[in-house]
Amino acid sequence: MNGDKGMLKEKAIPLYYQLETILRRRIVQGEFSSQVPIPSEETLCREYDVSRITVRQALASLEEEGLIIRRRGKGTFVVEKAVSLDPPRFTGFMEDLISMGIKTTAKILDMGMIEAPTWIMEKLKLDPAAEVLRIEKIRLVEGTPFSYVVNYLPADIGIKIPKDKLSGKPLLMILETNLGIMVDEADQTVEATIADAHVAPLLGIRVGDPLLKVERTVYDGKGRPVECVSVLYRADKYCFNVKLKRQRSKDSAGWRAV
Repeated sequence: MNGDKGMLKEKAIPLYYQLETILRRRIVQGEFSSQVPIPSEETLCREYDVSRITVRQALASLEEEGLIIRRRGKGTFVVEKAVSLDPPRFTGFMEDLISMGIKTTAKILDMGMIEAPTWIMEKLKLDPAAEVLRIEKIRLVEGTPFSYVVNYLPADIGIKIPKDKLSGKPLLMILETNLGIMVDEADQTVEATIADAHVAPLLGIRVGDPLLKVERTVYDGKGRPVECVSVLYRADKYCFNVKLKRQRSKDSAGWRAV
């Protein structure tokens, strides 16, 4: 709970919304029983250091959503079905999901050549003012918005991308199977962020909801960067798992991803 309390320090997000998000997560994770009332308004005020108005706004939203019900003289209870609302959380790249038999599709929002932004120019090792193909899309898993994706490719590769293939195949598969570009390695960063007013409606979530941001630069067998991609994953549908192996030497010890 200490980590949850930290969420209430985000000044850009209304306090009632932050509290609502925390309580929703506690509900869907089964922390509250449908047979026992959730903490009182007064208790929540103390626990999260917020006003009673803030607590009432948060609870009103959860009640409107059908997650809780207020019973006069007895308290506020979680609706029984709410504890099973937590959606499946997927892990792995799109190719892995496809191999598992999970249906994925892409909705192309925008596609065209643009002058490479400075950070893309640096990652793809392009000359100043060079153009790149920019592809903006939403990836859906089992018909539900899963991630917001923006791909950047050098112009000489981008002009060869068959647009009619993008809805059904991950871009890396297109590079390898359609263009014969064999991907060898990638640099990747993962960080937490929140949904803004552009991304939130596209992913079917609300402004301020948590997202997992992944940026990846992909290289071919000769070390040439052939793609840079930025992905925003819905945090309620995606988790990132890494298997680690302990390594030891005479002077130190550490973990290595395997």
